[in-house]
Formats: sequence, structure tokens, C-alpha cells
Amino acid sequence: MTKNLFKTLGLIGISIFMLTGCGDGETTVTDIQKPKVIEKTQEQKAVKIETHAAKQLPTGKSFNLNDVFKDAVKLAPNGKYEITIFEAQDDPYSAKLENDIYNSKELKDRLKNEFTTFSLDAKNNRMHKLQHEGKDLDVDTKTLLGIYNVKATPTLIFSDKKGKSIFVVPGYMPTKQFLVTLDFVKEQKWLGLNRKNGDVYKALKNYYLNHGIDVSKKIKK
Repeated sequence: MTKNLFKTLGLIGISIFMLTGCGDGETTVTDIQKPKVIEKTQEQKAVKIETHAAKQLPTGKSFNLNDVFKDAVKLAPNGKYEITIFEAQDDPYSAKLENDIYNSKELKDRLKNEFTTFSLDAKNNRMHKLQHEGKDLDVDTKTLLGIYNVKATPTLIFSDKKGKSIFVVPGYMPTKQFLVTLDFVKEQKWLGLNRKNGDVYKALKNYYLNHGIDVSKKIKK
């Protein structure tokens, strides 16, 4: 079952290549500093998760987003587009992302009302009932990390109304970029594009540029 799921939900590596680039002329999506490897949990020996080093950013928070994030026991779109965010409690950029959501009424309301949004702790292995194209599958967090090729936190998975992944954005996403990405999904700019050759990610990058967001950065000489 897991092997087939890898095939149907796969192609995640293309997203990392297309959105972060691999040449000297581009950096990560949000130009944050190089991530460092954090200690792996006992449950995740086969999956290396990275968090972004940023000592100036706090990891604690005095609020919760329980009204935004659905119970992750069952991962199902429930008739809406689905967003799954893989985070880590000790990752300052995961905390920054949640802080952005909390402080932006527009972003918070859209994630709550227009999308079915989940937050999963990448270092806490739990069992989930995953609904994918009408089928309920029993998977744990470790398996999901492998399915989506999650290598760093935060990582955001955007899926259609049947639970099938559309594209993945690895790394912290600022509020403006997050809102524009939601528009890209809702406007179905991805529909009919071939994910195998990276057309979805090319369209997303162009959509960003058309909305004043440059996800590439030329290195200063």
C-alpha cells in the first residue's frame, strides 16, 4: 500500500528543485539561512529532518491555533482544498510561521474557512487516517514524511479536494507569499498542468512574479 501511495502522492522532489533552484543565481524560497541538522527522534531514524537555525527567533508561543488547525487524527480535505504543514516545536521558523498566521486576520480566516488546514509535528510520530482520493489509509507521521519527502521544517503540502497533492513549498513562507499561494490554489492555476515535468512549479513561480514576489535572488558580486 505504501509503495503505491509513494507513486500517487510523489513527485515532491521536483517542487524543491523548481522552487529553491540549484544554481548559483538562486536561493531558497524565502532566502533564509542554511538549515542545520537537528537530532533525529527514535521514531525517525530513516528520515532526517532539518530546522532553520535562527537564535534570534523565539520558539515558544503564548497562543494556540486550534481554531485554524483541524485534528490531525484524520487527514481529509472535507470538501475543501487541503493544506498540511509539517513543523517542529524547537524550530524557530515553524514558530514564526504560526505567529504570522495568528497575527494576520486575513491569513488566519482564509486558512480556517476556505481551506482544511492541518499542522503535524515532524518529530512526534503519531497514527493518522489519511484520506486520499476517496480511500482511507492508516499511516504514521514517519510514513508521511517519506511520502512527501519532507527534509526540513516547516514544509507545506497543498492538496486538491480529493486529498491528492498539488505541489509542495519547503521552507518558511512570509504572509504575503502565503496569501498569494492560496489564490493560486483557489483560482486553479495548477489545473491541467503536468507535475512530472515541473509545469506546476513554473506556473507558481510566474504567479509569484506577477504578484510582486520574486522567489529567486541573484548573488551580489
